[in-house]
Amino acid sequence: MCLIPGCPLRCSFCATGKGGFARNLKRHEIVEQVLAIEDVFKHRVTNVVFMGMGEPMLNLKEVLEAHRCLNKDIQIGQRMITISTVGVPNTIKKLASHKLQSTLAISLHAPNQKLRESIVPSAKSYPLEAIMKDCRDYFLETSRRVSFEYTLLAGVNDTIEHALELAELLHEWGRSYHVNLIPFNPVEGSDYQRPYKKSTLAFAAALESRKITVSVRQTRGLDASAACGQLRNQFQKSPLLTGAEDQQSNSEIAVSC
Repeated sequence: MCLIPGCPLRCSFCATGKGGFARNLKRHEIVEQVLAIEDVFKHRVTNVVFMGMGEPMLNLKEVLEAHRCLNKDIQIGQRMITISTVGVPNTIKKLASHKLQSTLAISLHAPNQKLRESIVPSAKSYPLEAIMKDCRDYFLETSRRVSFEYTLLAGVNDTIEHALELAELLHEWGRSYHVNLIPFNPVEGSDYQRPYKKSTLAFAAALESRKITVSVRQTRGLDASAACGQLRNQFQKSPLLTGAEDQQSNSEIAVSC
């Protein structure tokens, strides 16, 4: 589910961040995406991930209200809902205080602070140690396993040494973690490369050898530039202005929750 037209955090591998930021979506705009999908495909939506374009924790109030609506009114179970974040200071604690039974997914992408800052610029304001502590506290508060998203960038963060360092980091802070490996999806103008399948499987095997639960994301939407990290308006000629004024949606509000 997309939450924002654009994203202000500008992760180096992500097309969305290159497009700049416009505004946060309201709860009805978020929920209407689910209803639209059900209407178009004539199929009930059973799983929702707050991810895609935008940072959920920068729109937490609307995300929580949309979460309530999806759960209570559309009858999607809390355990079938995931909230993803690259990490925004103090917000994981706020999320944990609601004691939701939903999965927290952290966009990690590196096993140490220095490398993470080079991939995720916003990491400078939220050190890795602080994120890991908040993730541990989230588990203790909710008893829900935390998932770590890790985009594999060829020659940057995809070596066996990186995998072993990641395993050591996770073991240091707890054991109720899952790692979701995402081979980089090509983005126009990016210098990053997608790793070979052999490298991806070796990385996964190294984590498994250290008793880390791991999965490899199956790429979907690559042919339409709609895979993970590729989402961006194809018709956008120049970046959106960061901090653009929030504009009232012209579309009729079809959801009241």
